[in-house]
Amino acid sequence: MWFVGIGRMGGAAAQAEELAAQLRRAECDAGAHEADMAVFERDHADIDTRVERLEAELSALRQRRIEAYARWWNAREDRDRSLHIARRLRRRLERTRRRLRYLEGYAGG
Repeated sequence: MWFVGIGRMGGAAAQAEELAAQLRRAECDAGAHEADMAVFERDHADIDTRVERLEAELSALRQRRIEAYARWWNAREDRDRSLHIARRLRRRLERTRRRLRYLEGYAGG
């Protein structure tokens, strides 16, 4: 820039003007970026709030899943216990019926 203008003073003035213009452009760019940052900060806060809400919901759903599985497991255990008791009662009933038939045959014979 030293070669622009007439003499050293003219070159310095032109250089100062160019620097002032660059400074204005840089400050304008900084302001635009600052505005963008404000938008991005609001978006980030909104997304962060939503993530926290979804994580809480996910935690609650995981707890419900565990509880549902525990209820299913307990029902399965109760079913198996009931089936076991039913098998034992069925065998006892068959033995009783066989004895009854035997006694009826013995008494009738």
